[in-house]
Amino acid sequence: MRKTTLFLLPLLILSLSACKPESSTAPKNEIGLAVAGTLAALPQPTIQPTYTPYPTITPHTSTLNGLFCEYEFCIGHPANLAFFDAQQAENPSVYSEGMLASYRPDLFSLVIWQLNHETDDPQFMLELIMQEGLDERRGTLDVNLLGDLITFYSIIDTSASEILPTGSIAAWICGDRAFGWKVYTPTEEIAQQLFEEAIKKFRCQE
Repeated sequence: MRKTTLFLLPLLILSLSACKPESSTAPKNEIGLAVAGTLAALPQPTIQPTYTPYPTITPHTSTLNGLFCEYEFCIGHPANLAFFDAQQAENPSVYSEGMLASYRPDLFSLVIWQLNHETDDPQFMLELIMQEGLDERRGTLDVNLLGDLITFYSIIDTSASEILPTGSIAAWICGDRAFGWKVYTPTEEIAQQLFEEAIKKFRCQE
């Protein structure tokens, strides 16, 4: 199990580079297929009577449990799931541009950011964070004022993994950066809960 995870990790990190703008759609398609293959190969959780394999809401506390803070911003996440830098080692995440990912058999999440170049519309991040050929938006785009942030949120269907058939995407602007967020989950209700948790704890240095 551990050897399998360690073997798949480099493939996952390489696959996540699809979130960066490309000059051609062909590399995006190839990387998207690699993401699907990686997620499908992850081991499925073993169901036990006392274990529920779905993420739960992390109470908002003053501790760092369930809170990621680096690159001059903070964002919430399940307390038992940590982010890692998904950029290639020779080009790590920095203040102006970056990508974080986390995964386990029942959840995959991704956060990206880049300079917004003075635009106040972050919707381009929705297109950037979606996997071409794997993700498809469903329903209407929800625009909400959450605290000081105007967020754009949409449910998605995905063929990236049979056990993670749905999820959601979101985008917002804070200071001079635009942020994109995505999860693959077993149900859209879990995706909604995870977004609320993430954005409730979000802040950045403006």
